[in-house]
Amino acid sequence: MTLADWTFALGGLGLLLLGMQLLTEGLKSAAGSHLEALLERSTQTRVRAALTGFTVTAVVQSSSAVVVALLGFTNAGMLKLRQAAWVVFGSNLGTTMTAWVVALIGLKINIGIVAWPLIGLGMLAQMLRKTTTAGNIGIALAGFGVLFVGLDTLRDAFGQVATVLELGQIHVTGLAGILLAVGAGILLTVLVQSSSAALAIVLTASVSGVFSPLVGAAVVIGANIGTTVTALLASIGATANAKRLAAVHVIMNSVTGGVALVLLVPLWWGAEILSGGQQVTNISSGLAAFHTLFNLLGLGLMWLLDEPIFRAVERWYPLPGLRTGEPRYLDKTVLEVPEMGLSAVAQEQERILRQYQVRLRALLRDSQVATNAEEDIATGELLKHIEAYLQRLSAKPLHGSGAVQLAEIYGNQSRLADLRDLVEKLRAVPVTQIDASLGDELRELLVKLLSSSEMLNRTSIDWQQLIEQIRHKRNEMRAAWLEQIAKNELSPTTGAALIQLVSLWERCAILISALESQSQPLMNNE
Repeated sequence: MTLADWTFALGGLGLLLLGMQLLTEGLKSAAGSHLEALLERSTQTRVRAALTGFTVTAVVQSSSAVVVALLGFTNAGMLKLRQAAWVVFGSNLGTTMTAWVVALIGLKINIGIVAWPLIGLGMLAQMLRKTTTAGNIGIALAGFGVLFVGLDTLRDAFGQVATVLELGQIHVTGLAGILLAVGAGILLTVLVQSSSAALAIVLTASVSGVFSPLVGAAVVIGANIGTTVTALLASIGATANAKRLAAVHVIMNSVTGGVALVLLVPLWWGAEILSGGQQVTNISSGLAAFHTLFNLLGLGLMWLLDEPIFRAVERWYPLPGLRTGEPRYLDKTVLEVPEMGLSAVAQEQERILRQYQVRLRALLRDSQVATNAEEDIATGELLKHIEAYLQRLSAKPLHGSGAVQLAEIYGNQSRLADLRDLVEKLRAVPVTQIDASLGDELRELLVKLLSSSEMLNRTSIDWQQLIEQIRHKRNEMRAAWLEQIAKNELSPTTGAALIQLVSLWERCAILISALESQSQPLMNNE
């Protein structure tokens, strides 16, 4: 085998990976917020969540991309651990579609008939409609075509390897040989960072006689275990939610892999029956069937073991303490889909807003709020985290409603910073002076405005009427104090301080009203 043959094989591998990347990125960009909406609507039960994971992965052709996106959704608070986990379980089954496409189409037809038109049409759509959904779908089509060209190139290259090295078939003998094949599958997936790509390579090699059936099956098991590395890498430095989901992914694939090794021979027999025979020409179909049986086995195991696994990872990775300014929803994983980042920031801003409500209600001595039982976060620190994150988010492509939401979030960030300054000024004032600045009527209006139960059903008109009542009361009190100053019943210094304080209360009310009216649409978009 000459140097040209080796470079030919390397080029085929590169085309395969490039095709996978283009296909994944194109479809992910085209989906955008639609992927978010789909996951929200389709994860209410274990079966629906698994079907959603299967469908999305079958389309996107990358379980790793789906898992990394799910890490972001979990961090952003859009999906609970159990919902996201079952999407992951279904996603593993979705990768089997890649194997069937390769086995039944990619290795048995004239690649050029399909691949080259896809590349041409896809790039033409991207050039004509660059920033639209059609342009992103064009990129995905071109990626699908490049993937097929890579498969064809690899098939020819592996044929040369089998001929020159005279391997015939690599046979497994004993447990050590099986484990070595599993390790090869793990390593291959780690190197190419895609179990789908690794499976395509394995199936292509198997047709050329490089792998015997059991070796190929063991490599398939290793490839499934190896795909967890992407999730582990993505969870480094991420929040506890991301680490929990990554741990569930590792446990699921490892447990399934261990059971599949024990049942390797009967599973392969079943795969042979499904694929129609023992001929070498059918080994790719056999491995695709084995891959499907393997992942169906995983779903069955998780149906029995999911709750113990969830409880275990929740113990291993507890959520950060409430009394910190560390973000709960922001990390690198939610930047995979910019719309996720918007929702994550909205969640963090909601935390800050609720904290200010608690602090203001405490200053009002509202008997309905138990301040010692409420979350107390370092809002200044968290605001800095959000500001830094917004700079990274602004560098991502956002169009239409996404761009509008980003602008609104920036506006809310400024309002929260202003509200923080006002709250800190009020907290620095002696209690007696706070009480003097509040009559019974104004206190009642402010308590009503800050009541969490009433906020839920308050319309924009209700907010406006409440603010008008507070403003009217502030004007009344201001006029009364000015009259007292004129009659020498109140010192100018004390009167000025009271007027300033009541203005601070009014400004707080206006900011909270604006934040609530802005945050509700954002939270509803999550």
